[in-house]
Amino acid sequence: MNCLALSLGFGFWFQVAETLIFTYFASISLAASQGLFPRLENVGAFKNVSLLPTQATCGLPDRSTFCQSSVEADRIRFCSQRFCVQDCPFRSEPPTYTALFSAGLRSCITADKQDLPPSSPSNSTSFIFGNHKNCFSSPPPLRLAASFTLAVWLKPEQEGVMCIIEKAVDGQIVFKLTISENETMFYYRTINGLQPPIKVMTLRRILVKKWVHLSVQVDWTKISFFINGLEKDNTAFDARTLHGSITNFASGTMRIGQSLNGLQQFVGRMQDFRLYQVALTNREIQEVFSGDLLRVHVQSQCRCPGSHPRVHPSMQRYCIPNGAEDTTENRVSRLNPRAHPLSFVNDNDIGTSWVSHVFTNITQLDQGVTISIDLENGQYQVFYIIIQFLSPQPTAIRIQRKKEDSLDWEDWQYFARNCSVFGMRNNGDLQNPDSVNCLQLPNFTPYSHGNVTFSILTPGPNRRPGYNDFYNSPSLQEFVKATQIRFHFSGQYYTTGTAVNQRHRYYAVDEITISGRCQCYGHADTCDTKSQPYRCLCSRESFTEGLHCDRCLPLYNDKPFRQGDQVHTFNCKPCQCNSHSRSCHYEISVDPFPAEHLRGGGGVCDDCEHNTTGKNCELCKDYFYRQVGADPSAIDVCKPCECDNVGTRNNSFICNQIGGQCNCKRHVSGRRCNHCQDGFYNLRESDPEGCSPCDCNTSGTVDGDITCHQNSGQCKCKANVIGLRCDHCDFGFKFLRSWNDGGCEPCQCNPHGSANKFCDPLSGQCKCKKEVKGLQCDTCRENFYGSDVTSCKTCDCDMAGTLPGTVCDAKTGQCVCKPNVGGRQCNECLEGYFYLQQQNNSFLCLPCNCDKTGTVNGSLLCEKSTGQCPCKLGVTGLHCNQCKPHRYNLTSGNFQGCRMCKCDSLGTLPGTICDPISGQCLCLPNRQGRRCHQCQPGFYISPGNATGCLPCSCDVSGAVNQICNSLTGQCVCQDASVAGQSCDHCKDHYFGFDSQTGRCQPCSCHLSGALNETCHSVTGQCFCKRFVTGSKCDTCVPGASHLDVNNLLGCSKTPSQQPPPRGQVQSSSAINLSWNPPDSPNSHWLSYGLFRDGFKIYTAEDQYPYHIQYFLDTALAPYASYSYYIETTNVRGSTRSAAVTYRTKPGVPQGSLNLSCIIPISSDSVKLTWTAPSEESGPIEKYILSCAPLEGSQLCAPYEGRETSATIQNLVPFTTYRFSVQACTSGGCLHGLPITVTTAQAPPQGLSPPRVRKTSSTELHIEWVPPLEPNGIIIRYELYMKRSSSNGESSSAESRVFQNSGWLSPHPFTESANENALQPPQTATVITGLEPYASYEFRVLAVNMAGSVSSAWTSERTGESVPVFMIPPSVFPLSPYSLNVSWEKPADNVTRGEVTGYNVNMISEQSPQPSIPVTSSQVLYTAQSQELSYVVKGLKPYRIYNFTISVCNSVGCVTSAPGAGKTLAADTFQMLNSTMRLVTTVLNGVRFTGNGYCKFPISTLPVHTDFTGKCV
Repeated sequence: MNCLALSLGFGFWFQVAETLIFTYFASISLAASQGLFPRLENVGAFKNVSLLPTQATCGLPDRSTFCQSSVEADRIRFCSQRFCVQDCPFRSEPPTYTALFSAGLRSCITADKQDLPPSSPSNSTSFIFGNHKNCFSSPPPLRLAASFTLAVWLKPEQEGVMCIIEKAVDGQIVFKLTISENETMFYYRTINGLQPPIKVMTLRRILVKKWVHLSVQVDWTKISFFINGLEKDNTAFDARTLHGSITNFASGTMRIGQSLNGLQQFVGRMQDFRLYQVALTNREIQEVFSGDLLRVHVQSQCRCPGSHPRVHPSMQRYCIPNGAEDTTENRVSRLNPRAHPLSFVNDNDIGTSWVSHVFTNITQLDQGVTISIDLENGQYQVFYIIIQFLSPQPTAIRIQRKKEDSLDWEDWQYFARNCSVFGMRNNGDLQNPDSVNCLQLPNFTPYSHGNVTFSILTPGPNRRPGYNDFYNSPSLQEFVKATQIRFHFSGQYYTTGTAVNQRHRYYAVDEITISGRCQCYGHADTCDTKSQPYRCLCSRESFTEGLHCDRCLPLYNDKPFRQGDQVHTFNCKPCQCNSHSRSCHYEISVDPFPAEHLRGGGGVCDDCEHNTTGKNCELCKDYFYRQVGADPSAIDVCKPCECDNVGTRNNSFICNQIGGQCNCKRHVSGRRCNHCQDGFYNLRESDPEGCSPCDCNTSGTVDGDITCHQNSGQCKCKANVIGLRCDHCDFGFKFLRSWNDGGCEPCQCNPHGSANKFCDPLSGQCKCKKEVKGLQCDTCRENFYGSDVTSCKTCDCDMAGTLPGTVCDAKTGQCVCKPNVGGRQCNECLEGYFYLQQQNNSFLCLPCNCDKTGTVNGSLLCEKSTGQCPCKLGVTGLHCNQCKPHRYNLTSGNFQGCRMCKCDSLGTLPGTICDPISGQCLCLPNRQGRRCHQCQPGFYISPGNATGCLPCSCDVSGAVNQICNSLTGQCVCQDASVAGQSCDHCKDHYFGFDSQTGRCQPCSCHLSGALNETCHSVTGQCFCKRFVTGSKCDTCVPGASHLDVNNLLGCSKTPSQQPPPRGQVQSSSAINLSWNPPDSPNSHWLSYGLFRDGFKIYTAEDQYPYHIQYFLDTALAPYASYSYYIETTNVRGSTRSAAVTYRTKPGVPQGSLNLSCIIPISSDSVKLTWTAPSEESGPIEKYILSCAPLEGSQLCAPYEGRETSATIQNLVPFTTYRFSVQACTSGGCLHGLPITVTTAQAPPQGLSPPRVRKTSSTELHIEWVPPLEPNGIIIRYELYMKRSSSNGESSSAESRVFQNSGWLSPHPFTESANENALQPPQTATVITGLEPYASYEFRVLAVNMAGSVSSAWTSERTGESVPVFMIPPSVFPLSPYSLNVSWEKPADNVTRGEVTGYNVNMISEQSPQPSIPVTSSQVLYTAQSQELSYVVKGLKPYRIYNFTISVCNSVGCVTSAPGAGKTLAADTFQMLNSTMRLVTTVLNGVRFTGNGYCKFPISTLPVHTDFTGKCV
């Protein structure tokens, strides 16, 4: 099968006007628009829909039946009965809950009605949990179901882990929920014990002192956490899997706000703590949080099951688990499979159908039904409506619309088998663009799956006036607007006959498609239809704003707002406010071209900022100025004058508008007149000249500078000079000289001998210290010593140790000492002597007399001040000749001198020391040894660091004698059955100690029944295994038998509590089964029997420790259910598990797949539908629609899903694709036959700019290549041109300069000869009659059947030509002998090429007195292209000269008209001698720019004579 989007035969091109349908209006008229428009979409999908009569849907109020429609005509006489049930398969109302704060609140918990969560009802109450011991709530204990939900409002008041709720049974946790600022923890118990907790990181989601809503949803082994309702994609915050379902066999104890162990106290507020004994759905959790149930389009009251709590995001009929991907196949239907609700008419799914009730008679059928669709969020432009019927079609349809919700219904279109039922003619004429007619339906329509299409612009055979000029037809633009649409169906084809089963009399609609777009006025190509109301996403290039892009941005009102159309974008134009205004407005009075959008402009800037003014904020306000060359758009372009009135004439604050120069006094400078001129300072308002002279001393200033500081008058002194006028040497310097670079030379005072570094600036004498002398203080005085002036010190000899009448050495300072005395000053004793102070400030030096046996290293030296010798560690005494306390035996070989006594503190008399010679300690009674560390015989050392010794205390009958171990006290036992320190207890495996004989009896435990060979030490009772009894453990307990040494229980009982097998379906023919041992095996050996449907299929044996058993059951039937149970046996008996049922996976589907496409086909998408095969081999899990182009490598994305239709997007226009479909179960896929589809044409894309080549000064050659993506047949090229100026801006409007038509197909080898009858359009041309050396811009427009594309602009200049004109030069005098000749560079349109140079020509010379000029044309100078002036020298004073300028390019030159100038007059003076001259006239003149010349008052000059002279 082939689906063609558009016949491309040669004959079609000439008949397109007669065969055009609205489907191609969207791709031709709209797609070719230069304005921007959103894509057409189904704007009625998922919108509110209503019905009259309201109960006219099948299945209301109770289940009903109807006959299935068939495409076969003869089937209408029979009835294939179908049921219609509108009831929800799961819940349709919210479940009940237990309010956990209704009871059990302790007195420490305070109720509060002030601090409540957001949007709480006014009568709500929050509960405050304080930081007190045992501050918690104990609600009545409840048993939990396998599925439950907890929901609570929380406001924690401190950081740390806090318990929200905990439940326990018999002291064991059932579940516990805790929170902290970083994480939420959930603890739980299964039948296998306490499991690792679930940790959910909630960083920055649960905050201190912030209300938060927390919900925990549990469904068997699935758990989900919700914080403040749902996430943005309607999912849980986190979803996890438990290791098993939570075990809760009893009611137990429940506590809120604190753990059962008294820890993890919750401090803060809680409110509305609810426990649901079901797993709430995600929508219900959002409802608990916000109070509103999220609406879904189809049967919103029907809720998901707890196992699949989330509504599928794209297919709202289905529910999926939390944590699953959107593409998961694990989904269940939220709706009854036999439901046909009204919302199916616009659910964007042709696989679902609305079915009305069965009409009981023809009268009811003729009255019909009315379906209304509210477009909800705004006014849309609607272009066509398609009604797809499942049942036979109505014989009359009336379509109405509301243009605005507040207006009445208006008729839009009628359809009828005979239009006379509406009082109208069949296919009546349309007089006006908004006229309404009745289109005649055919006599024969499909029995099922027919459709009716309403094309608003081209309704049937009569085209609506203005349909091909939509954007210039205001009434037609109004006609397509709608906010609500309703359809009235009456009558019906085929079902009114007597032979027809009456239950065929109903309406069934697959889908109503309303194709339209947002109203964006041509300034947006996308629209947010999810918002209320919808919002156009305005193009950045349009510079518009508003919900509908219906007004210009504040700074883009240079032209009034206009709607874009198919030719022009009419973007808003910016006002030129130079970034100094926030808005502008349009004034037609200032627009030179008010009727045109592309030329002129009437934008006036509002409230200019930054001190600017003017229409475009281009001027500065008074007292502000603009810097030369400043950017007019800079935020600080207008700066304040800030003239300093102290330095301005007449205290003026006015400055020049450009540059900002203020009017300064004579000796004042600076733009603001706030600086003194060089050589002046002290700017003062009272000084008429402004500043005072500096009067600097040039001998002391740098480089003889005469300038000084502007304020202080400080001159710029040399490095070593100071003073305001630089007329003094700096401190530390002398002799000011003009030739000295530093001004003065340094004093060079000796730093050690002088009091400071300063000297007399005239004589150079330094100030010396008292012991130093010399000009520079570099020599020591008498009675001092030192090698140089740095060490001039006094001798300071000690008179007590110095020989009388002696002096110190002049260089070293050493004094002459008495015997045994040393030191430079004779104030110390020599080595081996120590210092002894005497009366009268005298002293003696005595010998040390150290005992070298006790000194360190045998030293004989002592401390000179005390005489103390250096003793070893254990030695004492002035001469080191005694042992320290607790030491003895002084010897020279011991490095410590004396040995440590080491007396045992537990055996020595307190407060005693050992003998210093022998080291013997003084012992306590019953102790012995030098250190007193041993007990006497018959005693042992007391345990626990007690002093003294204890007697042995050996048992008389059990011990050999009364002597024990002196350290442990252990006696020697006489019999092997006896043990203990005193030999008075029985050993292991013995009992009954006999004090007479000193012996014990053996236990003799039975090894098969006892845990070990030990028994009670008094009674002899053995320790038995679990199912064994008797003193010797040799008898089974009641109910047990088979005593066995290998049985850890001793005997065996019948096994109990065998878990059922767990199944994992492997394929359509195999199930993998596994099972655990029974909870109570009651034996060490088990035998298992696996039964399927009552028959044993497998046996196995196991021994302790028991293992999980596995079995793979194969050769099963596909998609079949099987029942399994386990029978467990031991030596005592057997038990049976509960039965479980598993079903094998589906097999490969059976039947056929018929694939077809839906007309119309767009340029980038194709909608396909297919029949569903039989599900006998299992349910269809997905369909796979594959897609591939017949040519090229650009692949298209396939579709996978459960729907029987799909739209493939992002296709290439005008391309043939092959589509194939597969129906798949988990067991395999069924393949259908492929079809080919050709997409429609679309506007071309990727057109490169043309290549432009100059051929002469008036011609350009232009060529281009076809678009990179033609997207159809190229039928025409258009070339546009505009003139551009030197600054890159356009200087003229664009105009079309070339057009050529033809036929260029992207698939030339697949077309017939007729289709290639036309040649491709021309891709090159030559444009003539252009201006020389002018820039032109070109762009190319490529057109196909669907639209057009324009290239970017490209530019080129024409060739050069001889220049046209040169303006005369400007000539002004510089001196009596020179003139300055300057000229301006001509514009490019005058030079007609790059300027290569200028010739300066002098053509005449003339005296000021009337005379004939001397003509002598000569080229004085040839200037480069960048030079624009020349100084002519060697001229005569006070003469008039005429000059011309020739401008030249590479082709030729042109000469200007002459420009005249006069040299200045020369001085009149008389030479007095060779060095002096006398000026005959000396007058004050006004100085002006130019070599120091002045202009004199006219009263000093001859009448009508100009004169200038040298300023003096």
